[in-house]
Amino acid sequence: MSNRRHSRTSSDQWRQYNFFDVQQIRDPLDPTKPPAIFQKPDITSSTSGRGSIILADILFIDRTFNVQKFLAYEGGRVAHMKQMKQKNILLTIGEEDPPVIKIWDLDKQDKSKGTPNCQRTIKVNHGGKPFPVSTLAVLENLSQIAVGLANGVVVLIKGDIYRDRYTKQKVIHESDEPVTGLGFKEHNKNVILFIVTTNKIWTCLTNNRSSATILDDQGCGLGCAVISDTTNEMVVAKDEAIYFYGPEGRGSCYAYEGAKSFVTWFKSNLIIVSPPASQPTRLTASTRSALSINPGNPSQQFAPYELTKVTIFDTTNRFIAYMGTFSPGVRTITCEWGGIYILGMDGKLYRLDEKDTPTKLEILFKKNMYSLAVNLAHSQKYDDASISEIFKKYGDHLYREAKYEDAMTQYIRTIGHLEPSYIIRKFLDAQRIHNLVNYLQKLHNHGFANADHTTLLLNCYTKLKDVASLDQFIKTDKELTFEVETAIRVCRQAGYHEHAVYLAKKFEQHDSYLKIQIEDVKDCQNALEYIRKLGPSEANRNLQKYGKILLNHLPQPTTQLLIDLCTGDLFSTGQRARTPEGAQSSAIINTYAPSLSFLLGPVAQSASAPNPEVPDATITDQQASSSSSTRPSKDRNVVAYRPPPVRTFMSLFIDQPSYLIQFLEQVSQKRWGGFNSTRKVPKVEEALTAKGDNGLPGSSSADASGEEKSAFSKKAEELDSEIEEKKAVWDTLLELYLSEAYLPPVEMGREGKGRKYGSFAVSTEMERVKEKLLRKDKALQLLKDKDVAYDTNQALVLCHLAQFDEGIVYLYEKMKMYEEILRFFMAKDDTKKVIQALKTYGPQEQSLYPLTLTYFSSSPTTLASSTPELLEILDYIDAHNLLPPLQVVQALSQNSVATLDMIKGYMGRRIESERKESRADRKLIKSYREETEKKRHEIEELKTVARLFPLTKCTACRESLDLPAVHFLCRHSYHQRCLPESDRECPECAVQHRTIAEIRRSQERNADKHEEFARQMEEAEDGFSVVADYFSKNTMAFAKLID
Repeated sequence: MSNRRHSRTSSDQWRQYNFFDVQQIRDPLDPTKPPAIFQKPDITSSTSGRGSIILADILFIDRTFNVQKFLAYEGGRVAHMKQMKQKNILLTIGEEDPPVIKIWDLDKQDKSKGTPNCQRTIKVNHGGKPFPVSTLAVLENLSQIAVGLANGVVVLIKGDIYRDRYTKQKVIHESDEPVTGLGFKEHNKNVILFIVTTNKIWTCLTNNRSSATILDDQGCGLGCAVISDTTNEMVVAKDEAIYFYGPEGRGSCYAYEGAKSFVTWFKSNLIIVSPPASQPTRLTASTRSALSINPGNPSQQFAPYELTKVTIFDTTNRFIAYMGTFSPGVRTITCEWGGIYILGMDGKLYRLDEKDTPTKLEILFKKNMYSLAVNLAHSQKYDDASISEIFKKYGDHLYREAKYEDAMTQYIRTIGHLEPSYIIRKFLDAQRIHNLVNYLQKLHNHGFANADHTTLLLNCYTKLKDVASLDQFIKTDKELTFEVETAIRVCRQAGYHEHAVYLAKKFEQHDSYLKIQIEDVKDCQNALEYIRKLGPSEANRNLQKYGKILLNHLPQPTTQLLIDLCTGDLFSTGQRARTPEGAQSSAIINTYAPSLSFLLGPVAQSASAPNPEVPDATITDQQASSSSSTRPSKDRNVVAYRPPPVRTFMSLFIDQPSYLIQFLEQVSQKRWGGFNSTRKVPKVEEALTAKGDNGLPGSSSADASGEEKSAFSKKAEELDSEIEEKKAVWDTLLELYLSEAYLPPVEMGREGKGRKYGSFAVSTEMERVKEKLLRKDKALQLLKDKDVAYDTNQALVLCHLAQFDEGIVYLYEKMKMYEEILRFFMAKDDTKKVIQALKTYGPQEQSLYPLTLTYFSSSPTTLASSTPELLEILDYIDAHNLLPPLQVVQALSQNSVATLDMIKGYMGRRIESERKESRADRKLIKSYREETEKKRHEIEELKTVARLFPLTKCTACRESLDLPAVHFLCRHSYHQRCLPESDRECPECAVQHRTIAEIRRSQERNADKHEEFARQMEEAEDGFSVVADYFSKNTMAFAKLID
C-alpha cells in the first residue's frame, strides 16, 4: 500500500541546538508593552505573505507595526484565510451559513468602500448541513479550492476562480470523521488532493471522477497536517512521530514522541507546537475549537495552558534547531520578514531569528559535530572550498584522537583544496605509511599529484615491497594520473627495472627505456631492436648517445644499424614512430627527390616514385622487424628521409676501426657509388644546373620565381653540405687504409685481446700483412678515382706518414708538383725513376732538367753510375733546344764532379749552332737597314724634290689621260671621272694603306692589353722573343705606364 521508510529515533535521541535567537517585540510608542494590536482577544486566525502579517478580523500589519483594517464579513468573523504567494490575493472564509469564500485583490481598491477590491464571492454548497469549515486548501494558480467540513465532507471548487463568474462545485469525499487537513500536490500533470481526517489519510485525483484512496488508517488532530514547502508531501504530526506522505503512500518518518497541537513550515524547518502534558492527545472537533492555537472562548485562554512547548525541527539535517516553552500558551504562529512570530495567550509577541550559517557552524565545531556541519554547509549551498575546510577540521579532530583511518577518510575529501603537504607531514611516520599510501593514491586518481607525490607514493610501495599495488598503479589501463618521468626514475632507483621499462615503452619515453636497458639491465640486443623501430630522427639521436656502448657489446648489428640509418634504409614502423623532425625531413626529400636522388641512393628513388598499390607511406610492424640488410622490394612503400651526417658517428668507432671501415665503405657505396665503381653520381655543377622533372631552376633561367630561387638556394646549400660530408668520409677511409695502427690485431686465443674486433681479427701475421696490402690497394684506388673529392693535402700527409710511395707520386702528379716527384726519387737514389720522371714531366716543366743535371753531378758515385744517362739527357736537351748552354754549365758546375770533357761535344754543337744563328741574324739586320734607308730617302725626296708624273694613261681605265686628271704621289694617275666623288685616296694603293693602318690601330689596342701580353709570355717557350716582337712592331711606343 505504501513505501514505508522509517527513521525510528526517539525524541530524546535527536541532537538539539539553539540556532534561533528569541526576542520579545515591544510597542514602538511604549517600549514597556507589547504592540497594542496583538492584545485583541478575538484573533481567531492569521496568515502572512507579501510583506504583511494578516490577522482576523482583518488587520494588515506591516514591518513597523502600522495597522490597516477592513470588515470582510458583516454577519460574522473570518474563520480561515490564505495569502497567495505568487499574486497579492487574499482568500477568506467567514463564519456564515452557508460558508462564503471571498477573493480579495489587495492591489486594487474599492474606492466606494475604501477597502481592497473583492474580486469574487463563492458560496460553498455542502448539502444544507450546518457544519463549520475545519480546513482549507488552495492551488497557487487559483484553479482549485478544497474546503473541509467538520462533518467529514470535502467540497472541491474548480475553474478559473479569479476570472470566471461561474465555477463547478462537487463533494469529492464524505466520511464520519472530521476533516483535519487538506493539501494539493501537482504530480505528473495530475492534481492530487490529500485529505486527512482524525482516523484516516486519503488521496484523490481531482482531474477525474475516481474515488479517494486510503493511504493510512491513522489520521491526526486539527492543525497537525500541513503540506511540506520543500517536497510538497503531506506532513502529518502524530503523537509518536512525524510522517511524510506522497501519492504512493507513506514516505520518511521521524520519531518524535509527544502530543502535537499545531505544525507549520519555515524554510526547511518544521515548527511543532506541543500542548501541556496534561492535554489529551486526541481531541474531537468540538474540543479542538477551544484549543490555544485558535481560541474560540476568551474566558478559557489561560487555563490550563500555562506552559506550551515550541520545537523547530530541521528536516534536512535531522536535528532540533530550537526548543522553547511559552507561558501561558501560544495563540498563533506566523512566518514573515525572515523570522518566526509567536503570539502568546497573554498578547505578547515574540520573534525568533535564525542564526546565520557561520554562527551555526561555530556551534557545531565546538561540539565536535563535524558531520552535521558538513550536511549543514551542503544544505546552505556552500562552495567546495568552504566545505573542504570543514573536512580539514574534522580530520584534525580525529587525528588528535588517534583515529588515523577515520582522519584520512576526511582528509581525502579535501583533495583539490587543501595543500597535500599539510596532510603528508602528518603521516610520514612508518606506522602510518598505509594511510599515506591511501591518500597519495586518491591524490593521483583526482589528478592533483605532482612529481614529488608520485615519487613519494612509489617509494612507499617499494618500502612496503607491495609489488601488487605497484603493478596496479603502473600497469593499469586507466587514464594516466601521474608523471611518467618521475615514476620511471623512482622505479629505476629502487631497482624495479621491469616496471620502469614497462612505463618507458608504453609512454614512448625512448631515452629512459634505452638508458635502463643499456646501463641497468645490460640488454643491448633489446635496446638495438628498439632503436631500429624508433624511426630516423630518434634513432639518430639515441645512436649518438649510446652507439659507443652498443658497438663494444654488439659491433656487427650496431654497425649494420648505423649503415641503414645513414643510407636511408631505416624503415619507419608507422606514423607513431615518425617524429616531427623526421616528418619534416621526409617532406623536404619528397620535394627534391628527383634532383637529390644521388644523395639518398636507391631508397630515395623508390620513395619518390608513386606506388598505386600502397595508399599510405608506412610499412607494417612485421615488415619493419625483418632484417635490415634486406633491400626494400618494389611493393614496399618506405618513408624517405634525409640521412644524418656520417661524421657524427665516426667518433663512436674509436675502439672499432675495422667496423668503421665497413661502415664508411658501405655508406659511401650506397649513397655515392663508392670509389672505383661504375655507378657514379652527377657532379655538383650538373645537379645545380639540371632542368627537368624536378622543376628546380637551371642556371640560365631568367624568369625564375622567388619560390623557385629559394628552393634552388636551399638545394645548393644541401649539395655543399653533401660535398663536405663526402670529403670527410674519403679522408677518414684513406687514413684507416694507410695507418698500421688500425690494422686488425693477431688473435691471441679465445679470450684474446683481438676478440673485441669480432670477425675482423686475424689469426697469423701473414694474414695481417695481406690485409695491409689489400688496404693500401684500396687506398690507391680511392686516390685515383676522379669522382672522389678528398682533401689532397691531407691525403699527401697521410701517404707520407704511411710511407706509401705510390700514393705520394700519384698525388704529386695530380697536383702538378713534378719537381717534388723528381726530388722524391732523388732522395731514394732511384736513378731509373729519376730519368723516367724527367722524360715524362720534363716537357711540361723545363726546370726539371737543371735539377736533374745537378743531381747527376752531386757526387762522384752518382756521376759514375749515371754517366750514360747524363750524356743521354744532354743530347735530349740539345735536340729539343730545352736549355741555354749557360744554364747547363751552371747546373753541372755546382759541384766539382763533372768534367769539361763530358760536355765538350754538347758545347761544340751549341756554339756552332749559335754561330749560324748569329750570321743569319746579321744578314737579316743588314737587309732591314738597307730597306729602311731606302724608305727614308724616298720620304726626303717627297718633301724636297718635285714629283714628275710620266704616266699618259689612266690607271683605272687604261685610256689616254685627258683633263681633268688626278695625280697621286704614289705615281698613279686617273681621270677625274674614274674616281669616286668622295674618294681622296689612290684606289690602287688603298687596300695596302688600309692594311697598314689597321695594323697600326691593332698595335695601339694591344698596348693596353696587359693580360694578353702576360698570357703570351707564359705560354711561349722563349719569352724574350715575345718582347722582341712587341718592340719590333713598335707596340711598346703606345704603352702607358701602370702604377
